[in-house]
Amino acid sequence: MLHTWSLLWERIGGALMPHVLVEYSANLKEHVEIGDLLRCIHDAAGSHATVPLAGLRTRALERNEYLIANGNNKNLFLAVVARLNGDRGADSLIEVRDLISDACRVFLSELSASHPLALSVEVQPIDSSMRINQNSIRDHYEEFE
Repeated sequence: MLHTWSLLWERIGGALMPHVLVEYSANLKEHVEIGDLLRCIHDAAGSHATVPLAGLRTRALERNEYLIANGNNKNLFLAVVARLNGDRGADSLIEVRDLISDACRVFLSELSASHPLALSVEVQPIDSSMRINQNSIRDHYEEFE
């Protein structure tokens, strides 16, 4: 699994630091504005006291090739994976998971009622001893001081 994540991060130019990856089937954008969905998820994660906004990065990955359930091309999926510092503790990680999940369910409620939609939300703890993090965001915005 680690090898898979390393390849994914390498392909999208990321580093192993707190991030939210929003993977979705290409047909989802026929029904929702992906930018609005991304903002909703970003705001939900950032609303937790242990998630500093200056360290939060949320990005979308559109998938053009996929099979969902029975392979019907009307099926939709959204898979959200949040990778956060595990030092926050399990309770905080679960709370972040639930905030993101609730935000997604509300955002997608009408669509889910009328279309087959698979939604998954997962939080993966990052071992802080196994990452290097460099961030100058706080140096450029007064709001993060």
